[in-house]
Amino acid sequence: MEMPAVLRQLLDELTAGLKQNAVRKSAERLSRRYRTETRNGQNLIDDKTASVAYAASRMPATFGSFSFVFGQAAALPDFLPKTMIDVGAGTGSACWAASCFFDLQSVVCLERSPDMRAIGKELTGKTQSFFSAPPEWRDFDLIQNALPEADLVTAGYVLNELNERERKNALLKLWNAAQIALVLIEPATPENFRQMTIYRKALIENGAFIAAPCPHQDECLNEWCHFGCRVSRSKLHRLTKGGEAPFEDEKFCYLIATRRKYDPAAARVLRRPVIKTGNVTLSLCAKEGITEKTFSKKDGDAYKAARRIKWGDAFIPKA
Repeated sequence: MEMPAVLRQLLDELTAGLKQNAVRKSAERLSRRYRTETRNGQNLIDDKTASVAYAASRMPATFGSFSFVFGQAAALPDFLPKTMIDVGAGTGSACWAASCFFDLQSVVCLERSPDMRAIGKELTGKTQSFFSAPPEWRDFDLIQNALPEADLVTAGYVLNELNERERKNALLKLWNAAQIALVLIEPATPENFRQMTIYRKALIENGAFIAAPCPHQDECLNEWCHFGCRVSRSKLHRLTKGGEAPFEDEKFCYLIATRRKYDPAAARVLRRPVIKTGNVTLSLCAKEGITEKTFSKKDGDAYKAARRIKWGDAFIPKA
């Protein structure tokens, strides 16, 4: 899903008064720090230029990942959150994406970095008509502060920034605040997926139903489950990334944990479908396990469904 045109325009305006070379170098520095430094709860966004660089270089990708996950949530029967809290909101990708799917009457963005918070507030404040309710921005530390309740609680690219000791308490705090659902998103590394399996188990033990991506509540047998979305790059985005490709692929792990129990999907597509002349092969996760299944034209409607399916979708072929 593409970012709203108004948000793309605002990001262009955000960098208009800054030297593009400075923004590019700050984005490169930020990317290098995220790859090489152990965060242990320390904030790597430490000035306004870095915050602007983050918004320009990362908002298209994080908007894409949140949109993918919210799309899965919106497909659940009667999933109608009215209030939302985004923890570790950064510059606001989640609230923009959520407003494309849900009629939210209250949105609260919690972010401890004052520079990130200021930019997020500036972006949402200039286009309040885009939102059913103007997002409210607050200073917040997930470890130190009490978390208010909301129908939908989101934490994207947050838990991986905490140390091992802090994660369990933070996870339970997030779940206890979620009255309808908790959404977690993390980068698609094997280590983050390993952490996701720990979060998944803990959430189930505390009464959660894992509505997606898992088609069952049993022990996860996957070694590395992740998904992806393709994001178009603007001229500004290509500049901050230092590349010429017109798009990039954002890969991520996620969980949607709900209070309500839903009928599980028959299966989840774990990889990009392999489409050949006359057949489609899908990697599927189901209650029975992980399988590779090939559909040909003789499979009729099941083949047609397989031709239309995308990586990460629930797969419910017609008989």
